[in-house]
Amino acid sequence: MAALEERAKARRRKLVVGALLNIGSHGVAASYCLLTWSQANRPVMLAGYCAGMAVGVVGLWAAKREPAKSLGTRMSFGMLVTSLVMVALGAYWDGGAASPVALGFMVPVLFVASTTARIGLMIGLETSIIATYLVVAAAGQPARPGYIYIHVASMVVVTVVSGTQSRMVARQRSQLRALAELDPLTGALNRRGLTEYAKQLFATDHSIGPSVVCLDLDNFKVVNDCSGHAAGDELLQWTVTTTRRVLRPGDVIARTGGDEFVVLLDGTDEIITETIAHRIGEALRKRTDVSIGWACAPRDGVALHTLVQAADRRLYEEKQEHRRAPNGEARRSALDPSREA
Repeated sequence: MAALEERAKARRRKLVVGALLNIGSHGVAASYCLLTWSQANRPVMLAGYCAGMAVGVVGLWAAKREPAKSLGTRMSFGMLVTSLVMVALGAYWDGGAASPVALGFMVPVLFVASTTARIGLMIGLETSIIATYLVVAAAGQPARPGYIYIHVASMVVVTVVSGTQSRMVARQRSQLRALAELDPLTGALNRRGLTEYAKQLFATDHSIGPSVVCLDLDNFKVVNDCSGHAAGDELLQWTVTTTRRVLRPGDVIARTGGDEFVVLLDGTDEIITETIAHRIGEALRKRTDVSIGWACAPRDGVALHTLVQAADRRLYEEKQEHRRAPNGEARRSALDPSREA
Protein backbone atom coordinates (compact mmCIF):
# COMPACT_ATOMS: atom_id res chain seq x y z
CA MET A 1 0.00 0.00 0.00
CA ALA A 2 1.04 3.20 -0.02
CA ALA A 3 1.68 1.96 3.51
CA LEU A 4 5.29 1.43 2.49
CA GLU A 5 5.42 4.84 0.84
CA GLU A 6 3.69 6.41 3.82
CA ARG A 7 6.23 4.92 6.22
CA ALA A 8 9.08 6.14 4.00
CA LYS A 9 7.57 9.64 4.01
CA ALA A 10 7.21 9.49 7.79
CA ARG A 11 10.91 8.58 8.12
CA ARG A 12 11.85 11.51 5.90
CA ARG A 13 9.61 13.89 7.87
CA LYS A 14 11.16 12.72 11.13
CA LEU A 15 14.67 13.25 9.77
CA VAL A 16 13.79 16.68 8.40
CA VAL A 17 12.25 17.76 11.72
CA GLY A 18 15.26 16.50 13.66
CA ALA A 19 17.69 18.12 11.26
CA LEU A 20 15.95 21.50 11.35
CA LEU A 21 15.71 21.40 15.14
CA ASN A 22 19.42 20.59 15.33
CA ILE A 23 20.39 23.38 12.95
CA GLY A 24 18.04 25.93 14.51
CA SER A 25 18.78 25.23 18.18
CA HIS A 26 22.55 25.01 17.71
CA GLY A 27 22.42 28.15 15.58
CA VAL A 28 20.68 30.05 18.39
CA ALA A 29 23.21 28.68 20.91
CA ALA A 30 26.10 29.72 18.63
CA SER A 31 24.64 33.24 18.44
CA TYR A 32 24.45 33.29 22.25
CA CYS A 33 28.16 32.43 22.40
CA LEU A 34 29.02 35.28 20.08
CA LEU A 35 26.90 37.74 22.07
CA THR A 36 28.60 36.68 25.32
CA TRP A 37 32.06 36.10 23.85
CA SER A 38 33.86 37.71 26.77
CA GLN A 39 32.72 35.00 29.17
CA ALA A 40 34.46 31.68 29.82
CA ASN A 41 34.57 28.63 27.53
CA ARG A 42 33.10 30.45 24.49
CA PRO A 43 35.51 29.08 21.83
CA VAL A 44 34.94 25.44 22.76
CA MET A 45 31.19 26.00 23.09
CA LEU A 46 31.04 27.66 19.67
CA ALA A 47 32.98 24.80 18.10
CA GLY A 48 30.58 22.27 19.60
CA TYR A 49 27.50 24.15 18.42
CA CYS A 50 28.93 24.44 14.92
CA ALA A 51 29.50 20.67 14.96
CA GLY A 52 25.87 20.22 16.00
CA MET A 53 24.72 22.35 13.07
CA ALA A 54 26.88 20.26 10.75
CA VAL A 55 25.21 17.07 12.00
CA GLY A 56 21.84 18.68 11.26
CA VAL A 57 22.93 19.54 7.72
CA VAL A 58 23.99 15.91 7.18
CA GLY A 59 20.59 14.77 8.47
CA LEU A 60 18.82 17.14 6.07
CA TRP A 61 20.90 15.76 3.18
CA ALA A 62 20.12 12.18 4.20
CA ALA A 63 16.37 12.93 4.37
CA LYS A 64 16.33 14.01 0.74
CA ARG A 65 17.92 10.72 -0.30
CA GLU A 66 15.01 8.64 1.03
CA PRO A 67 16.98 6.59 3.61
CA ALA A 68 16.14 3.01 4.50
CA LYS A 69 14.47 2.40 7.85
CA SER A 70 17.68 1.33 9.61
CA LEU A 71 19.66 4.33 8.34
CA GLY A 72 16.86 6.75 9.13
CA THR A 73 16.64 5.41 12.68
CA ARG A 74 20.40 5.70 13.17
CA MET A 75 20.46 9.24 11.79
CA SER A 76 17.57 10.35 14.03
CA PHE A 77 19.19 8.78 17.09
CA GLY A 78 22.55 10.33 16.18
CA MET A 79 21.06 13.81 15.93
CA LEU A 80 19.23 13.32 19.22
CA VAL A 81 22.39 12.23 21.03
CA THR A 82 24.41 15.07 19.46
CA SER A 83 21.84 17.64 20.52
CA LEU A 84 21.61 16.26 24.07
CA VAL A 85 25.40 16.08 24.54
CA MET A 86 25.98 19.62 23.25
CA VAL A 87 23.17 21.09 25.36
CA ALA A 88 24.50 19.32 28.46
CA LEU A 89 28.12 20.39 27.90
CA GLY A 90 27.12 23.93 26.95
CA ALA A 91 24.96 24.32 30.05
CA TYR A 92 27.72 22.91 32.27
CA TRP A 93 30.38 25.21 30.77
CA ASP A 94 28.03 28.17 31.11
CA GLY A 95 27.36 27.69 34.79
CA GLY A 96 24.93 24.81 35.22
CA ALA A 97 21.16 24.32 35.28
CA ALA A 98 20.45 28.05 35.60
CA SER A 99 22.30 28.86 32.35
CA PRO A 100 20.16 30.18 29.46
CA VAL A 101 21.74 27.40 27.38
CA ALA A 102 19.94 24.84 29.56
CA LEU A 103 16.70 25.86 27.85
CA GLY A 104 18.07 23.82 24.96
CA PHE A 105 17.01 20.65 26.81
CA MET A 106 13.50 21.45 25.56
CA VAL A 107 14.61 20.71 21.98
CA PRO A 108 15.33 16.96 22.39
CA VAL A 109 12.30 16.69 24.70
CA LEU A 110 10.06 18.11 21.97
CA PHE A 111 11.68 16.01 19.22
CA VAL A 112 11.27 12.73 21.10
CA ALA A 113 7.69 13.45 22.19
CA SER A 114 6.51 14.42 18.71
CA THR A 115 8.27 11.75 16.61
CA THR A 116 8.58 8.58 18.74
CA ALA A 117 5.69 6.19 18.05
CA ARG A 118 6.30 3.62 20.78
CA ILE A 119 5.19 4.91 24.16
CA GLY A 120 7.71 2.80 26.11
CA LEU A 121 10.63 4.08 24.02
CA MET A 122 9.42 7.66 24.35
CA ILE A 123 9.22 7.43 28.15
CA GLY A 124 12.70 5.90 28.29
CA LEU A 125 14.25 8.62 26.12
CA GLU A 126 12.47 11.44 27.93
CA THR A 127 13.61 10.04 31.27
CA SER A 128 17.20 9.98 29.98
CA ILE A 129 16.96 13.62 28.88
CA ILE A 130 15.58 14.76 32.23
CA ALA A 131 18.22 12.69 34.05
CA THR A 132 20.95 14.37 31.98
CA TYR A 133 19.59 17.78 33.00
CA LEU A 134 19.65 16.75 36.66
CA VAL A 135 23.28 15.62 36.30
CA VAL A 136 24.17 19.05 34.89
CA ALA A 137 22.27 20.69 37.75
CA ALA A 138 24.18 18.62 40.32
CA ALA A 139 27.60 19.15 38.69
CA GLY A 140 27.25 22.84 37.81
CA GLN A 141 26.82 25.92 39.91
CA PRO A 142 23.85 25.86 42.33
CA ALA A 143 20.59 27.22 40.92
CA ARG A 144 18.02 29.31 42.73
CA PRO A 145 15.46 27.39 44.87
CA GLY A 146 12.63 25.96 42.76
CA TYR A 147 14.40 26.63 39.45
CA ILE A 148 15.23 22.99 38.75
CA TYR A 149 11.73 21.89 39.77
CA ILE A 150 10.08 24.35 37.36
CA HIS A 151 12.45 23.32 34.55
CA VAL A 152 11.81 19.58 35.02
CA ALA A 153 8.05 20.15 35.36
CA SER A 154 8.08 22.13 32.12
CA MET A 155 9.83 19.27 30.32
CA VAL A 156 7.24 16.80 31.61
CA VAL A 157 4.37 19.05 30.50
CA VAL A 158 5.90 19.47 27.03
CA THR A 159 6.32 15.70 26.78
CA VAL A 160 2.71 14.96 27.73
CA VAL A 161 1.16 17.66 25.52
CA SER A 162 3.35 17.01 22.46
CA GLY A 163 3.12 13.23 22.78
CA THR A 164 -0.67 13.31 23.13
CA GLN A 165 -1.07 15.64 20.16
CA SER A 166 1.27 13.55 18.02
CA ARG A 167 -0.68 10.38 18.72
CA MET A 168 -4.00 12.07 18.01
CA VAL A 169 -2.70 13.16 14.60
CA ALA A 170 -1.36 9.66 13.92
CA ARG A 171 -4.75 8.10 14.77
CA GLN A 172 -6.54 10.59 12.52
CA ARG A 173 -4.21 9.75 9.64
CA SER A 174 -4.80 6.06 10.19
CA GLN A 175 -8.57 6.58 10.21
CA LEU A 176 -8.43 8.65 7.02
CA ARG A 177 -6.38 5.93 5.29
CA ALA A 178 -8.91 3.33 6.38
CA LEU A 179 -11.81 5.43 5.06
CA ALA A 180 -10.01 5.86 1.75
CA GLU A 181 -9.24 2.15 1.31
CA LEU A 182 -12.20 0.31 2.87
CA ASP A 183 -15.73 -0.31 1.63
CA PRO A 184 -17.94 1.31 4.31
CA LEU A 185 -20.75 -1.26 3.97
CA THR A 186 -18.84 -4.54 4.21
CA GLY A 187 -15.48 -3.56 5.70
CA ALA A 188 -13.71 -5.21 2.76
CA LEU A 189 -11.09 -3.33 0.79
CA ASN A 190 -12.33 -1.10 -2.00
CA ARG A 191 -10.67 -0.82 -5.43
CA ARG A 192 -8.07 1.62 -4.15
CA GLY A 193 -7.29 -0.51 -1.13
CA LEU A 194 -6.92 -3.61 -3.30
CA THR A 195 -4.62 -1.79 -5.71
CA GLU A 196 -2.40 -0.46 -2.94
CA TYR A 197 -2.23 -3.84 -1.20
CA ALA A 198 -1.38 -5.52 -4.51
CA LYS A 199 1.50 -3.09 -5.04
CA GLN A 200 3.16 -4.44 -1.91
CA LEU A 201 2.40 -8.04 -2.77
CA PHE A 202 3.64 -7.91 -6.36
CA ALA A 203 6.73 -5.93 -5.34
CA THR A 204 7.90 -8.93 -3.30
CA ASP A 205 9.66 -11.87 -4.90
CA HIS A 206 7.47 -14.97 -4.86
CA SER A 207 8.32 -18.53 -5.80
CA ILE A 208 4.58 -19.13 -6.34
CA GLY A 209 1.56 -16.86 -6.72
CA PRO A 210 0.08 -14.44 -5.93
CA SER A 211 -3.36 -15.39 -7.23
CA VAL A 212 -6.82 -13.87 -7.47
CA VAL A 213 -10.33 -15.28 -7.12
CA CYS A 214 -13.19 -13.22 -8.57
CA LEU A 215 -16.71 -13.61 -7.14
CA ASP A 216 -20.01 -12.42 -8.59
CA LEU A 217 -23.30 -13.05 -6.78
CA ASP A 218 -25.89 -14.44 -9.21
CA ASN A 219 -29.34 -12.82 -9.22
CA PHE A 220 -28.34 -10.22 -6.64
CA LYS A 221 -30.73 -7.77 -8.28
CA VAL A 222 -33.58 -10.19 -7.50
CA VAL A 223 -32.74 -9.94 -3.79
CA ASN A 224 -32.85 -6.14 -3.88
CA ASP A 225 -36.06 -6.05 -5.92
CA CYS A 226 -37.97 -8.68 -3.96
CA SER A 227 -36.64 -8.30 -0.41
CA GLY A 228 -35.40 -4.70 -0.36
CA HIS A 229 -32.01 -3.06 -0.29
CA ALA A 230 -31.54 -3.77 3.41
CA ALA A 231 -31.64 -7.49 2.63
CA GLY A 232 -29.20 -6.94 -0.23
CA ASP A 233 -26.82 -5.06 2.04
CA GLU A 234 -27.00 -7.81 4.64
CA LEU A 235 -26.25 -10.41 1.96
CA LEU A 236 -23.14 -8.48 0.87
CA GLN A 237 -21.94 -8.24 4.48
CA TRP A 238 -22.57 -11.96 4.97
CA THR A 239 -20.63 -12.72 1.78
CA VAL A 240 -17.54 -10.89 3.05
CA THR A 241 -17.75 -12.43 6.53
CA THR A 242 -18.25 -15.94 5.16
CA THR A 243 -15.44 -15.62 2.63
CA ARG A 244 -13.01 -14.39 5.28
CA ARG A 245 -13.63 -17.53 7.31
CA VAL A 246 -12.25 -19.58 4.41
CA LEU A 247 -9.22 -17.38 3.79
CA ARG A 248 -5.82 -17.52 5.45
CA PRO A 249 -4.49 -14.61 7.57
CA GLY A 250 -2.47 -13.09 4.71
CA ASP A 251 -5.31 -13.17 2.16
CA VAL A 252 -7.67 -10.22 1.57
CA ILE A 253 -11.07 -9.65 0.01
CA ALA A 254 -12.14 -6.48 -1.79
CA ARG A 255 -15.52 -5.30 -3.00
CA THR A 256 -14.91 -3.96 -6.49
CA GLY A 257 -18.52 -3.48 -7.62
CA GLY A 258 -22.11 -3.74 -6.44
CA ASP A 259 -22.03 -7.53 -6.04
CA GLU A 260 -18.52 -8.19 -7.32
CA PHE A 261 -15.59 -9.20 -5.13
CA VAL A 262 -11.91 -9.96 -5.67
CA VAL A 263 -9.93 -12.17 -3.31
CA LEU A 264 -6.16 -11.73 -3.39
CA LEU A 265 -4.17 -14.77 -2.30
CA ASP A 266 -0.51 -14.71 -1.35
CA GLY A 267 1.82 -17.59 -2.20
CA THR A 268 -0.62 -20.02 -3.82
CA ASP A 269 -0.06 -22.25 -6.82
CA GLU A 270 -2.81 -23.37 -9.20
CA ILE A 271 -3.90 -26.33 -7.08
CA ILE A 272 -4.16 -24.32 -3.85
CA THR A 273 -5.89 -21.43 -5.63
CA GLU A 274 -8.49 -23.74 -7.17
CA THR A 275 -9.00 -25.44 -3.81
CA ILE A 276 -9.60 -22.13 -2.01
CA ALA A 277 -11.96 -21.00 -4.78
CA HIS A 278 -13.89 -24.25 -4.41
CA ARG A 279 -14.13 -23.80 -0.62
CA ILE A 280 -15.38 -20.22 -1.03
CA GLY A 281 -18.02 -21.46 -3.46
CA GLU A 282 -19.15 -24.19 -1.09
CA ALA A 283 -19.46 -21.74 1.78
CA LEU A 284 -21.37 -19.10 -0.18
CA ARG A 285 -23.71 -21.53 -1.95
CA LYS A 286 -25.18 -22.49 1.40
CA ARG A 287 -27.17 -19.30 0.97
CA THR A 288 -26.80 -17.84 -2.52
CA ASP A 289 -25.61 -18.79 -5.98
CA VAL A 290 -22.25 -17.35 -6.96
CA SER A 291 -20.06 -17.43 -10.04
CA ILE A 292 -16.34 -17.83 -9.42
CA GLY A 293 -13.25 -17.48 -11.55
CA TRP A 294 -9.62 -17.69 -10.54
CA ALA A 295 -6.20 -16.94 -11.99
CA CYS A 296 -2.68 -17.62 -10.79
CA ALA A 297 0.66 -15.93 -11.46
CA PRO A 298 2.75 -16.32 -13.47
CA ARG A 299 0.64 -18.55 -15.72
CA ASP A 300 -2.18 -16.03 -16.16
CA GLY A 301 -0.18 -12.85 -15.72
CA VAL A 302 2.24 -11.04 -13.44
CA ALA A 303 0.13 -8.00 -12.52
CA LEU A 304 -3.16 -7.54 -10.69
CA HIS A 305 -5.14 -6.32 -13.70
CA THR A 306 -4.05 -9.21 -15.94
CA LEU A 307 -4.91 -11.77 -13.27
CA VAL A 308 -8.32 -10.17 -12.71
CA GLN A 309 -9.00 -10.22 -16.44
CA ALA A 310 -8.13 -13.93 -16.64
CA ALA A 311 -10.25 -14.72 -13.58
CA ASP A 312 -13.15 -12.70 -15.00
CA ARG A 313 -13.08 -14.75 -18.18
CA ARG A 314 -13.42 -17.96 -16.19
CA LEU A 315 -16.13 -16.35 -14.04
CA TYR A 316 -18.07 -15.32 -17.16
CA GLU A 317 -17.94 -18.87 -18.50
CA GLU A 318 -19.33 -20.18 -15.20
CA LYS A 319 -22.03 -17.49 -15.14
CA GLN A 320 -23.14 -18.52 -18.64
CA GLU A 321 -23.54 -22.07 -17.37
CA HIS A 322 -25.65 -20.78 -14.47
CA ARG A 323 -27.86 -18.86 -16.87
CA ARG A 324 -28.54 -22.03 -18.82
CA ALA A 325 -29.86 -23.59 -15.57
CA PRO A 326 -33.63 -23.38 -14.81
CA ASN A 327 -34.55 -19.80 -13.88
CA GLY A 328 -36.74 -20.90 -11.03
CA GLU A 329 -33.89 -22.68 -9.30
CA ALA A 330 -31.62 -19.67 -9.71
CA ARG A 331 -34.26 -17.38 -8.23
CA ARG A 332 -34.95 -19.65 -5.26
CA SER A 333 -31.26 -20.00 -4.53
CA ALA A 334 -30.87 -16.28 -4.04
CA LEU A 335 -33.93 -15.84 -1.84
CA ASP A 336 -34.42 -19.01 0.14
CA PRO A 337 -33.37 -18.24 3.76
CA SER A 338 -33.16 -21.95 4.51
CA ARG A 339 -29.89 -22.03 2.56
CA GLU A 340 -28.14 -19.75 5.02
CA ALA A 341 -25.54 -21.45 7.21
